[in-house]
Amino acid sequence: MNLGEIMAGTGGTALVLLTLLEIAPLKLNPWSFLAKSLGRALNGDIVAQMKEMEGTMQHLQDQLEFVRKEAEEQAAINARARILRFGDEILHGEKQTKDHFDQTLRDIDTYTDYCREHPEFPNHITELTAKRIEEVYLERLATNDFL
Repeated sequence: MNLGEIMAGTGGTALVLLTLLEIAPLKLNPWSFLAKSLGRALNGDIVAQMKEMEGTMQHLQDQLEFVRKEAEEQAAINARARILRFGDEILHGEKQTKDHFDQTLRDIDTYTDYCREHPEFPNHITELTAKRIEEVYLERLATNDFL
C-alpha cells in the first residue's frame, strides 16, 4: 500500500466518521459547526451592521418619545394660555360666541387631562378661571346670551 492509497483511505474514513460522529450526551455534529462557523465568517459584517442599526433605531425611538412628550406639554401650555386669556375677556365683560366657549371648554378638558396624567406639571393656575368660564357658559346657555 502506498502513501496515496493510505491518504485516500484515511480521508474517506475521516469523511465517514465526521458525517456519522455524534457523541450522545454532547450532540456534537461537525457539519453543523462548520456551517455555523462559515456563516459567521461570511455574515460577520452584516451582523455588526444590524447591531449598529438596532442601536440607532433605539436612539431614534428615544428621541421620538422625547419630542412627543415635549409636544404634549406644549399643547397643554397653549391650552392654559387660551383658557386664561378667555377668562380675562369674560372678566372684562366681552361677549363671546358659543363656538368660542365650546372650544375653550375643550381646552379645559385637554388641560385637565394632561395635568391629571402628569402630576409633576405645574397646575392650579387655571382651576378658578375654568370654573368661572363654566359658570358663565351655563348662565349664557340658559339665557341664550352669546355673541
